[in-house]
Amino acid sequence: MSSSSSTMPIRNPSNRIYWHCNLQCTAYTSHKSHSKGRKFYRCSRNRSEDDCSFFRWCDEVNDLPNDSNSRCAEELAISSLRDELVQIKKLLVIILSLIVVIAVKNLLTS
Repeated sequence: MSSSSSTMPIRNPSNRIYWHCNLQCTAYTSHKSHSKGRKFYRCSRNRSEDDCSFFRWCDEVNDLPNDSNSRCAEELAISSLRDELVQIKKLLVIILSLIVVIAVKNLLTS
């Protein structure tokens, strides 16, 4: 067997796993002869330069530290909130800039 995983990830929203890079890991099915049919999780950025190298067999997920999944989910939520805050700040700068432009225009035309 030349491929180590299927091309389509397994979708199981009830068993989300997050790891080092704070992205949800994707579940795949092995096609190697010694582990054919065995499910595993790996980093969603697998084979990219941002890959955190996470790999875990699905039947070993319970071996993860009890708080690692919840901690990673919390870190993911914090990261998402930070991104939203940056977007809000950018919009605020745009709005304030428009207010200044309108105020200056009104001063010049009076």
